[in-house]
Amino acid sequence: MSSRLSRRIALWLFAIAGLPLTALAHPHGWVDYRVILHFDDRSNVTALEQVWVMDPFYSLTLTEELSRAEGDESMEQRLDMLGDEIAQNLRGENYLTHVTHDGEHVALDDLRDYTIRQNDDQRLVFRFVLPLAEPLALGGSPLAWQVYDDTYYIEFLYDQDIDTPIALQDAPANCTSRIIPADPDPQRVADAAALDRDATAPSGLGRFFAETGELTCPAP
Repeated sequence: MSSRLSRRIALWLFAIAGLPLTALAHPHGWVDYRVILHFDDRSNVTALEQVWVMDPFYSLTLTEELSRAEGDESMEQRLDMLGDEIAQNLRGENYLTHVTHDGEHVALDDLRDYTIRQNDDQRLVFRFVLPLAEPLALGGSPLAWQVYDDTYYIEFLYDQDIDTPIALQDAPANCTSRIIPADPDPQRVADAAALDRDATAPSGLGRFFAETGELTCPAP
């Protein structure tokens, strides 16, 4: 059994048993995600479109809260309002997305075209386009990114149930992408395991557990 699968099963067992989540170490939930890299007609990277599929327990909790809320709005309208709230909250957290090119920080613009809906498995899916502040010519140097919650309260993992967790839209020929697994130091794993639900995680803990996406396109 993979380590990521065993963590998910542990979360499910506690949720099903109705045990308090304070008994669990970090993380307390997860998001399966994928990234679609957008290119312009000059072969510059312009945006990282992301699709976040929230874990079943968190999805159920949110949808039940929305269904009990007062008001005459439809569930679709309430999901739109939830999407607005998520987008606003993420703005102050750099959208949990950290991008570098050839080792240098890449600035991001505000996300756009966001939606949140339930999929066929009743999991909530938050989809959005996150533009770069300026179109970026890769020039043969790698573009890398990580998506993570700084506190590691929520774990972000590339979706293993789809064939292309990293996809390219309008990319030039011969671009290649890969996912670099996280390799946290055993002491950081122990530190995360010692944190309960209400504990304050060390600043930046999440990045040590984040997978890295990487894209390389040949220089023109």
